[in-house]
Amino acid sequence: MRNNITRRRLLTTTTAAGAGISMPQLLLGQKGSQSVIIGKGKHRFEVQHDWAKLPDKYSWQTTHNVAVDAEGLLYVIHEGHVNKKDHPSIFVFDQKGKFIRAFGNQFQGGGHGIEVRTEGKEQFLYVCSYQQVKSFAKMTLKGEIVWEKYAPMESGVYRKDED
Repeated sequence: MRNNITRRRLLTTTTAAGAGISMPQLLLGQKGSQSVIIGKGKHRFEVQHDWAKLPDKYSWQTTHNVAVDAEGLLYVIHEGHVNKKDHPSIFVFDQKGKFIRAFGNQFQGGGHGIEVRTEGKEQFLYVCSYQQVKSFAKMTLKGEIVWEKYAPMESGVYRKDED
């Protein structure tokens, strides 16, 4: 499947979404006040408060990365709360901010990087976590694990509880 998303559209979407999602002071700012504009020159964007419509049963923590697939869906990985083991650390939204699905409980408390890659005719997510359990995984866009790797314990660099 060919990725038809342009670089400009990717940058526009991820910049606006990342700014709106990853800066709590913007998300918690007073609504109805003067709009917040970020960027310079031709690359200026208006921050849309509450763009992402996250269901009440989920909560945000520090957002580390976002990625966009060929269909325009936005994948947001957040660090999560280490004490909420059954809480997903990956949220998926459409271009209007509508919640689509959530997965990635295994990255809770340390979700960090996410990237969409096209391999042949399929797209996959590459995801990593950096706290508690150190891992790197290849997943389907629905969140199914294709493979997962853990910290190289034989290196002697990691504690036993980090694999």
